Formats: sequence, C-alpha cells, structure tokens
Amino acid sequence: MTELLNNPFIQSAAVPFFVSLVVGVLLRPLGWVWMGLSAVLGFIATVYLLTGFDFFPLRSDRKILLMGAGAVIVGLLLDLLPWRRIMPGLLFVAAAAATVWLLWPRYRYLEGVELWALFIGGAVYTGWLVAASAGFRSKPLQADSAVFALALGTGLSTLLGATALYGQLASAIAAAVGARLLMQILGKPLVAGSVMVVPLVLVCGLLGVGAIAYAKLPWHSLLLLAVIPLLVRVPLPASLPRLAQLGLTLVLAAVPAALAVYLTWRETGAPLI
Repeated sequence: MTELLNNPFIQSAAVPFFVSLVVGVLLRPLGWVWMGLSAVLGFIATVYLLTGFDFFPLRSDRKILLMGAGAVIVGLLLDLLPWRRIMPGLLFVAAAAATVWLLWPRYRYLEGVELWALFIGGAVYTGWLVAASAGFRSKPLQADSAVFALALGTGLSTLLGATALYGQLASAIAAAVGARLLMQILGKPLVAGSVMVVPLVLVCGLLGVGAIAYAKLPWHSLLLLAVIPLLVRVPLPASLPRLAQLGLTLVLAAVPAALAVYLTWRETGAPLI
C-alpha cells in the first residue's frame, strides 16, 4: 500500500481526483459555494502524501502551501461577506505581496534589470491571475475551465522546467478540478466560489513564479498561461447546449496552456521524472 501511495501518478492524479469526486458527491446537496471545497480537499490530500502538513522550516514549497491555506480562509470570507466591489483590487495586492514574500530570498542574489524583472513581473503575474479569476466565482463553466487549464499547464511546464514536486502539486489541482468537470458533465452546474478559485489560482501562480526564480522555467510560459483568464471570457452563443459551452470554454483555455507546455519542452527538454 505504501509503495502504491508513493507512485507519482497515484499521488498527483488518482488521489486528488477520487477525493474531490467523493467530497463533491457528498457536498452536492448543500449547493452554493461549498462545492468548491471538493477540489480544495482533493488538493490537500495530495499535499499530505507529498509533504505532509509540516510547514517549518520554511522552504519555497512550504511557503506556497502555507499561503494557499490562508487563501482558503480568505476565499471563504469573500463568499460570506459583501466585499464584491473591492475584491479584485484587494486580491491583486495580496497575491502580489505573497509573491514578493516567496521570492524574497532570491532577490539577494540578483541586481539590475534581472532583479526588477523578477520583482515586478512575478508580482504582476500572480496578482493578475488571482484578480482576473475572481470574477469566475459564480460562473461554473469558466471557473473550472480556467483553473483546470491553468493548473495543467503550470503542472506540465514546471515538471519540464523546474522540479517534480512543483509539477505534482499543480497537476493535483488539475486532477481535483477534473473531478468537478466530470460532475458538471453528468449533472447540473456546480458553483466554485472564491473558496476554490482564490487559493487554487494563487498556488498555481506561485508555483509558476517559483519555478522561474528557483529553477529554469522560461518566462514566456507564464506569459501564455496569463492569457487563460481572458480567453475563458470569450462570449459564446447562448443557444449552445451547456455541454457544448463547457467544451468550447475548455478548448479556449487549453490552447495557451498547451502552447506553454510545448514551448517549455522545446527549451528545456525531457521531464525530470
């Protein structure tokens, strides 16, 4: 059993998918944003298998997971309290600050253009992703499509250009949201809520920026991934069946993710595992 749970595919695909699916089935009768917790708990299951819940001493991956945990609480508060109008701006600032904290040790070894590119570019990337995705909290098709594509693109790109751990963590998010997509196909739309969108998008953003700062993920991969929140906003004909809308939204989100993976592979070569 231990050997099975140590298998990377089981850890980062099967377990988060199964946990998210089971929790989603159990929480479906509650409706509202509680359904978003299914994907969060699926990801947490992978975190437990990969790193456990020991956050100290603080390494880059533990910082990311700690900030992701805090973002779950923030997301739930945003769902419960009437902060809608100021939410995108606050989330941008908070995500940018989280990025600065993550990269702070790296700044000591950089100077000039390289320092400012990482400082400003990293903060803007993560802030943009979180703020731009916040509007999907009550739009099931866009939320699941955007988070799934972002997580899968980040996971495969960081696997190619960074470390296996980063790749597994992001891929686990894609698998957990994939279970929600399956439930969307088989049943009614499932609201994601900020409780899902904010922490999972934040973690994806931090994993991507961390892979650039601490490994060899190329910048252009993140530029492509940053387009995903824009593409899922492309208006589709209201006359289309819901499943057709979901399929088209997924395709739109998947195109930049696939390009990011391809260009990363062209530059870095084969994956580490």
